[in-house]
Amino acid sequence: MDRVTAITERMARGSELLSLAEKWQADVRQNSARTLAVGYAEGGDMLEFFKDAMTNTSKGTTETQKTFLAKVQDGPTRARAERVGEVRNLWLAARDEVNKLKASGDAQAARDLIKSIFLKVTDQYIQVTQDLVDGLVADARSDASMVAEQLRELFYISFATLILAIGTGLVVSWLLSRSLLKGIFFVTTAAEEIGNGNLEVPLVSQRKDELGHLIDVLEKMQENLRRVVSSVRQGSESVASASSQIASGNNDLSARTEQQA
Repeated sequence: MDRVTAITERMARGSELLSLAEKWQADVRQNSARTLAVGYAEGGDMLEFFKDAMTNTSKGTTETQKTFLAKVQDGPTRARAERVGEVRNLWLAARDEVNKLKASGDAQAARDLIKSIFLKVTDQYIQVTQDLVDGLVADARSDASMVAEQLRELFYISFATLILAIGTGLVVSWLLSRSLLKGIFFVTTAAEEIGNGNLEVPLVSQRKDELGHLIDVLEKMQENLRRVVSSVRQGSESVASASSQIASGNNDLSARTEQQA
């Protein structure tokens, strides 16, 4: 998501630069058309008509160029923008010379200059601005593709994480159920053995949960039952010994009674 955010921010900056580049190119085309109209028109009326408009457009282009270079980072786009600036200087020099010749009344020299220099540098100026625009468009498409790829990767990671979480949950649930069933079976078996009179069932467990506590309780109950059985057994043995003594005394008494009789 951080990568997607970074790419999206770069796309936003690229969109702003693209808008500036398109405005820059539009100014180039507009002022080039005006210069051609001035150069091929009869007289100086066309120069006077477009003079202020060309000046204002050139000032706007200068501001656009400064803004663009202030926002663009080092790289291919900045290199293309600097190349546009270099060609622009050549174009401005040619345009100013055309206007100067036209203002001096040398219309033929102005036309010759347009054909020999201005048209070529204008084509070059338009081409480098087009290269700048095309480069920004290509960067935007590349960034959009990268965003789509990052989002697909995010989807796959999320899906894999979900599957892993479900698998882990199933394994943990199975282990927990197995442990609980094993403990319940152990406690049930031990209780049945104790109920059947087997007080020697081993009740040793390392469990720290509720089943472990239940096993500890069964172990204490088993110990108590052992003590009770032991006590009852000792009492039974005492009763048996007394009964034996009474029986022996009765035999002696019977023998003496018989002897007296």
